[in-house]
Amino acid sequence: MAVTALERLVSAMRMAGLPDRVPADAPMVLFGFLNGHLLASTGDGPDGPAPVPEFDSDTYPGMAALAPRWTDFGSATEFDRMLDIVLAGIRTRAARSA
Repeated sequence: MAVTALERLVSAMRMAGLPDRVPADAPMVLFGFLNGHLLASTGDGPDGPAPVPEFDSDTYPGMAALAPRWTDFGSATEFDRMLDIVLAGIRTRAARSA
């Protein structure tokens, strides 16, 4: 059950001596990321996400330059990469608070 896994997570963080703000925020950050990713990758129906739109490079030069990097949107590879970023942020926050 998800609550059991969360209990293990927050208990381990508290036993490590982290201030309660860090283990209180970590599950919310993880759930926010997971829910957002699920909505984004399935929000367009059973066929998966819509393709990344093309951006006008004159109006949105930054978005147009980065769009080719989003070709794996909704894939397991993209999910793993984004989850690594979220977990790195939690680790950084925990290290600063310890």
